[in-house]
Amino acid sequence: MTSQITMVIEPFVKRGLFESPEKAVFTMAYDYVLHQVEHYQAKIARLQGKYGMNYEQFESYLKARSKTLADTPNPELNRAIMLEEEDALSWKIAHDMLASWLGVQSEVKR
Repeated sequence: MTSQITMVIEPFVKRGLFESPEKAVFTMAYDYVLHQVEHYQAKIARLQGKYGMNYEQFESYLKARSKTLADTPNPELNRAIMLEEEDALSWKIAHDMLASWLGVQSEVKR
């Protein structure tokens, strides 16, 4: 371990919170992965609750709304769709990040 990592981990081992520096690093990393998984699951759940549908359904809904806007221009609808598209982007990012963190979780098992 580099000296900087040792300096950060040493107080935890010295106080008996972890049996070794390796165990400390592993446990902290694994806990961080779990935190990220929970964070993105909560973000996805919040958006599913907000719209009452899953991401795939929401994509279809947005396509239909955009088509309506193309057929009949409406400034209020345009603003609403723009906000929904921002949520769609956040939702997609959350899905992608959740998949990444779940991949890390499966590789780094306790």
